[in-house]
Amino acid sequence: MKGKRITNNKNLGKDAFDHAIVIGSSIAGLTAAHILTNHFAQVTVIERDHLPDNSEFRHGVPQARHAHTLKPRGQMILEKQFPGLSAELVAKGAISINPKREIAYFESGGWHSPSYPSTVKTAASSRPLLDSTIYHRLAESSHVNFLQKHEVTGLSFDERQGVVTGVRLHNRVEPQAKDSELQANLVVDASGRGSHAPQWLESLGYAPPQESVINAFPGYETRIYRQPHHFNHDWKSLYIMPEPPHNTRGGVIIPIEDDRWYVSLVGMAHDYPPGDEEGFMAFARSLPSQQLYEAIKDAEPLSKPYGFRNTEDRLRHYDKLSRYLEGFLVFGDAVYTLNPIYALGMTLATMGSLVLDRCIQAVRAASDITGLAQTFQKQLSKIVMGSWKMVTKEDLRWPNAEVALI
Repeated sequence: MKGKRITNNKNLGKDAFDHAIVIGSSIAGLTAAHILTNHFAQVTVIERDHLPDNSEFRHGVPQARHAHTLKPRGQMILEKQFPGLSAELVAKGAISINPKREIAYFESGGWHSPSYPSTVKTAASSRPLLDSTIYHRLAESSHVNFLQKHEVTGLSFDERQGVVTGVRLHNRVEPQAKDSELQANLVVDASGRGSHAPQWLESLGYAPPQESVINAFPGYETRIYRQPHHFNHDWKSLYIMPEPPHNTRGGVIIPIEDDRWYVSLVGMAHDYPPGDEEGFMAFARSLPSQQLYEAIKDAEPLSKPYGFRNTEDRLRHYDKLSRYLEGFLVFGDAVYTLNPIYALGMTLATMGSLVLDRCIQAVRAASDITGLAQTFQKQLSKIVMGSWKMVTKEDLRWPNAEVALI
């Protein structure tokens, strides 16, 4: 890790763009940190976990054990932000895929090509490989610091001016140590679906956002397999999509580094795939096409099945707050989470980073971030709402889907 760690007020000058903090090192957090380096002298990324030097799974990213994919739009944005990223991933073992020709989709009783034309190749890899590669790119910058094994417990706040001045920190390595403060001009919460931002706002006298929740009760089990040596098909990745209201079962095969496959089985409307060996294979065999089962029946399993159920659609309406806390932005899964079978999360995060860039550029000339919080949350909502409406419209077609406004 390079760069000087900022730990107190003495490191902050009078410039409103001296120091920014990002909470969380997800794709949303990493892309936000990259954008902020274009505008702030120093950026600190605070992470609860230890960020590994290799491609180990992290406890703080429970979905990392499941199949992830970037849409071509997301791949293009990451490539522009981190030039040569795709080639670097492929050099580390990621699989180059042409989405138009090398992905098989089973929908409406038959196999189809993707509905969008694409000349962009995506790099299919494990989530840890993607995260660690971007992390190392950022860690090379003298403008970025990673503060690991620390947890943000609240926001520092100037009540007179109504502005965030930094964060309060708890050291997870030395839990008995006294909490400290880290000062900053801007704080971006990219801590994911477990974000405490609503509670932080309420503790400071600000109304938390309302939340829309739509739950079609999806769940999935994922196992890593060794790709069979005799495998010989014209597809590299395979999708069998559940289809409302009655075809509740689906599955995905995505190739990753070291000749491995992510194999995720998906069930909607409480029809969850089992997590035991026999049940996993029986579920795969029950899919509306046998291709996935035939591909894995003789493949070597390299992991046990891992399940995930916390998959409802959730939108926190930060765009509709009656009053905004200046110097504090909420981003990524901390604002929106969508049913993961649609594979939109990482791509929306990259698109949101472009919104962050535009909004900060708009306030740079005035050297004042007043109004940035409201502008960003409203602009972020505009790019999220199209995907939100598409996903929730489909999820509401499932029997017993639940809707709540919290």
